[in-house]
Parts: sequence; C-alpha cells; structure tokens
Amino acid sequence: MINGRNKYNTSGYDHDLQLLNKIYFTSINCLRRYGRRSLCIPCFFFVILCCNLRMLNGKPNVHEEHIDRSVPCNQSSIRKHFMNNLRPEELFTQNLSQSSFTYEISNENFCSLSAPHALIFVISKSTNFGSRNAIRRTWGDFTQLNSIEKFANLKLKLLFLIDIDAMFIQNVNLEQSLYHDLVQVRLPQHYSLSTYRDMAILDWTETYCSQALLTIKSDDDVFLNMYLLANVLTYIITNTTISTEKLECKHVENLNSMAVIYGFKFQHAHVVRHAADLAPEEARYIITDNEYPCTHYPDFMSGFGYIINRNARLKLLCAFFRHQKSFHLSDVYITGILAEYLNIQRQHLRFKINYESADECVVFFNQKNAYACASSLHYKEQTSSLLKDVYIFERFYTYWKRVHQNRRLFINYDSFF
Repeated sequence: MINGRNKYNTSGYDHDLQLLNKIYFTSINCLRRYGRRSLCIPCFFFVILCCNLRMLNGKPNVHEEHIDRSVPCNQSSIRKHFMNNLRPEELFTQNLSQSSFTYEISNENFCSLSAPHALIFVISKSTNFGSRNAIRRTWGDFTQLNSIEKFANLKLKLLFLIDIDAMFIQNVNLEQSLYHDLVQVRLPQHYSLSTYRDMAILDWTETYCSQALLTIKSDDDVFLNMYLLANVLTYIITNTTISTEKLECKHVENLNSMAVIYGFKFQHAHVVRHAADLAPEEARYIITDNEYPCTHYPDFMSGFGYIINRNARLKLLCAFFRHQKSFHLSDVYITGILAEYLNIQRQHLRFKINYESADECVVFFNQKNAYACASSLHYKEQTSSLLKDVYIFERFYTYWKRVHQNRRLFINYDSFF
C-alpha cells in the first residue's frame, strides 16, 4: 500500500467491475420501462465499451504484479518491466530484437593503424562545425598531453558522432576529408531515440575499434579537463583487468566482476511525473508509470564524460540488441537501468562537474578536481554563423588556457574514488 492506496492501482479495476454491473441492471430496468422509445440501448452499449476499455488499460501487467514502485527499480523489477521477465543469462540466448546500426560515414579504418587505449566519442549535430573545431583545437588536441612523461604512453583518439542532415551533406563530407574524425549514423530523427544514438557509440567501438579498453561519452557543449581525464584513465588501465578477447553474448555474463562504468554518479534521483516540476522546455523529462514504474531511478552517471570499460560495453550491447522496451533518457537507461539489470558496477569519481554555463568555466577550472564544464553554444545574439564559430573558439580557448595553467593540480590529483 502507498498512501492508503493499492500500489498496483487494482482498486480502479474492481470499481469498474462493480460499475459495469450497476449499468447493466439499470439499463435492463430502463428497457423494461421505456422500450425502444428511449436512448437506453445506444447508451447501454456506449458505456459498456468505455468501461471495457478502461478496464483493459488499468489491468496490471502480469510480470509487474510484484514491483515495489516506492523505491528505485532493482534488477528484478527492471527485468519484469523492460525485459519480459528474462534474466540476463536468459536474455542473451534470445534472437536479436533490434536491427544493427548502419553508418553513412563509418570511418572503419580509424583504429586500424594505431589502436587506442581509450576512445573519446563526442555527440554533435551536423550543424555544429564550430563546436567540433573548437574542441579539436583545445581539449581534443592531445599533443601537449602526450608530452608529459606520465601520459607519454597513453593512446587516446577522438571521434565525433553526428546525425544526418540533408542540408549539410556536402559540408560534412568536406569536413571528414579534412579531419577524418567523423562517424555519421543513420537513426530516426526523434529526440526519444537518443538512447539509440548513444548506444551507437558502443556499437561502433566494438565493431571497428574493439581493441579500445575504454569508451568515453561526452557532448559538444561540454569542455573536458583532459589532464584530469588522462590521469584517471592511466590509473584504470594500470590497476584493473579488462577483457580483450572476442566473446559471444552467451559468455559475457562471466564478466560481472570486471564490468564497470566510471563517472559522476547521481543517486536517488526522483522520477518527474508532472509538468509543474519542470520548465516547459524540459517537458521531455516527464516520465509516465508505463515508461518507468518506480518513483526513483537506479544510480546513473552524468552524460558529461562517463567512462565505460570493454567488459561493460559488451554486456550493454548484448542486452540492448535484445531488450523488449526502450527508454528515452539515454544516460539514465544506459548507465542506470541497463547497468542495474546487468549488475554492472557504477564507480563514482570524486570529480566536480559544472552545469551552470554563465561563463563560469574559467573560475571552475581553478579546482583540483574540476572535470567537466557546460558551455552554452547556442548564442541567440549571434546572427552570423561565422561570428558564432569564432565566439565558441574564443570561449573554449580561454578555458583551455586556464586548464593548461593549472595542469599540475590535475596531473597530481589521486583521490579518484
């Protein structure tokens, strides 16, 4: 019981049965008294239809009868709601329910000459050339990073995952011919499919760069502190065991103890049910009971720069291609719901993240554990795209100078966990 009500909402179902009986007997009396001269017959059938529809919609799913909706969904409740009540070892033997990704620009030879330890994927729109170029010239340039003895042997690569926009096909092809760092995936154009977009990062990595031990996901409006990231990546690679062998899905369950996602962890996050809880532009965060049955999310990672090791990557892909019900909040689904179901460890990093982007990144990066800072790239006052691109680079270069100035703070930081 929750607040004195049945937590599965079956009381409404019983009420409809009682209501249906009353309508039936009332309609029979109506017919006896007034015969065909009244509206009893059409009213009778209309109300019967409405009640039946309501009863069918309100009847609880047989797999969800024992979900405790007052707490974060655990492995059992996720299994019942999202996976047709199949355990991971059972799910991995099923046929694929999702088709494979297709890539307009696959960049399949990106890792062929030099396999990286870690692959950094930045989500970007085709239109955001200025953002990508600013990243290439600041935190995405690893030249100065590799000149530091501690990181001399750390092999990193940067890729941008972009959408397909018919208006920018020529621009994107030219950009790829110059920089060779784009991956363009074919996905339905809908925000709710951001989960598929983010999973494409893992799919591409495992398909074309499976040697990469770690995959990092970020966005093009986020400035990453590469000194701090390189520091923790070096620690992870040196101190953990990560599988490098090719495994079929039926064998990945054996990777339980080694499957880890690292990042800034959100705990006990409340599920938003009503529009009053958010600004109008954030309505996409409203989640219905049918989409997610519990009141809180499992622990999940910020999308500003989470790190997935190969063991976790394999398990996530095996589950994703066989799951029964998706979820449109990608960070919650991939690093929270799926990770909880698959028993993937979520390791909180003692880093700081700044979500407020009123040009506070310069001050933010004075802290020794400042990892990622949001930087608004959508400046409405900029009427010219060229001026906007210049402005973005200027802001990113300002942040980069501050990070480089404080690099010793980040290189020597060792309180990761």
